[in-house]
Amino acid sequence: MGDYKVSVIVAAYNIQDYIVKCLKSIANQTYKNFEVIVVDDGSSDNTGKLADEFAENDKRFIVIHKENGGVSSARNRGIDIASGDFIGFVDGDDIIEDDMYEMLVNNAIKYNADISHCGYKLVENNKETLFYGTEKLIIQDRKKGLLDLFEGTLIEPSLCNKIFKNNIVGDIRLNESISINEDLYFNVLLFNKSNKSIFEDKTKYNYMKREGSATTSSSNDLRRITDPLKVYNMIVDLYKNDTEILPYAKKMELERNINIYNLLTLEKNTELKKLKNKIRHYIKLSKNEVKNNNKITKKTRFMVYGIIYMRFIYDLIYKLYFNKKYN
Repeated sequence: MGDYKVSVIVAAYNIQDYIVKCLKSIANQTYKNFEVIVVDDGSSDNTGKLADEFAENDKRFIVIHKENGGVSSARNRGIDIASGDFIGFVDGDDIIEDDMYEMLVNNAIKYNADISHCGYKLVENNKETLFYGTEKLIIQDRKKGLLDLFEGTLIEPSLCNKIFKNNIVGDIRLNESISINEDLYFNVLLFNKSNKSIFEDKTKYNYMKREGSATTSSSNDLRRITDPLKVYNMIVDLYKNDTEILPYAKKMELERNINIYNLLTLEKNTELKKLKNKIRHYIKLSKNEVKNNNKITKKTRFMVYGIIYMRFIYDLIYKLYFNKKYN
């Protein structure tokens, strides 16, 4: 098993308080055959310096310094020079369990899988939430892998709890024009090429949620609304000629639009209200899809008809529901 090399790509930007702990968690892996490509994405603090100092003491670590271009740009730079049989990703402010790569590589080889992935923990304010820790072992062919990814109830769209065969990645790169859900689309492209993937639901990746991270940015950032809409539209377009996958892709896109419509119901920003009207227009155009797509649930159908025919009542009910649940 140790004959297989893993290239671990670490995107890092202004995380001087976290980067060393992250790199130590990789260095301490029980699986030893790896290289770590740390891409300092134009940090203005000591992130790059700390990474350089770490790499001086462990020759498996390589540090690249580049102008700031975003996480996708940093990851792409790492992919370009990755020499391993497998490629994995770790965010520079997260940490991984000591045996994560041993488990992922072992499963990939044992089951001859193109993608090997695991569960993860969300750590916030010293509280851990498991996603999901069932210890299930699931073998996925191309279709099942994609549908599990679309469903999102067990398989998460993160890149960081996975390893991918280098030849599956090939010339596929992350879309650098998209800041939100870019990892979902990259996953879709890779699962689309995968003949087999293996998922073992043990929580080996620790996602450290912190103030100031991308996930805690202002909800008024328009990209957090528009980028996901672009991504889901791109996914539907990818499968426009695939009659087997397309209904699931359209179901996912419709559900995402409803979720965003619901969130915008709570906003007072004028520009966001205009966007909400555009999303409602899309939902109205989906009436035939709702009627003919048997993958769409009764709950989703009810929400679609509520948004189309009883907009103000629907909005009021959602606001009351949200306030009761979160206030």
